[in-house]
Amino acid sequence: MRNIIPLFLLLITINISAQEINYDLKVKLDSIEEIDQELRKLYYPISIQEKKDILNKFGFSWEQFVEKDWEIIFQQDTLNIKEISKIIDQYGYPGKSLVGKPTNTAAWSVIQHSNQIEKYFPLIEKAGIDNEIPMTLIAMMEDRILMYKGLKQKYGTQASGHEIIDPKTNETRWESFIWPVESPSEVNDLRKNVGFKKTIEESAKSMNIHYKVLTLEEVKKMRGN
Repeated sequence: MRNIIPLFLLLITINISAQEINYDLKVKLDSIEEIDQELRKLYYPISIQEKKDILNKFGFSWEQFVEKDWEIIFQQDTLNIKEISKIIDQYGYPGKSLVGKPTNTAAWSVIQHSNQIEKYFPLIEKAGIDNEIPMTLIAMMEDRILMYKGLKQKYGTQASGHEIIDPKTNETRWESFIWPVESPSEVNDLRKNVGFKKTIEESAKSMNIHYKVLTLEEVKKMRGN
């Protein structure tokens, strides 16, 4: 009998917790994030037919994609952030306690891909502190803000690139690099402290980038600035 009562109370707690999830909002956010991620697959190493199938879902032709390129994604990103802004105005950040996991990261993804990162960063940061989203996401957003400002990043999560002439083929190609970090000797400790499992070297490798410590001055020279 002693074991029955705690179990009964546990079931009540689980049931109450489940009832707090806003499933209508969860479905809406999942749909928005699917759109956000689906269009970015256009830049994955997939076949042209697969890319055409994705474009057809959104009412675009292959010819329009060739002509507009990233503009198509920018247009959809603008629509997505408008929807997320409405949701935030009504609910605040839709985190784990409101929509569960992994939907709690949907709004973050859309904001990360928008031009309103700085506006929403305080809200995102608070969501991380409140355990509504992983602290790694706060680190990634903070790094992106710093990179966009032309400053060194803290956690080494952001990559950039530039065009180079391939000496073997004499053709122009894109070369990616990890954006300069504030403290190269301490970056892996900082990463570990916020929950990253990989070192900056391992993370770079997963993006097919050979990690090299760079300064902002070196990046400017690489880009011809």
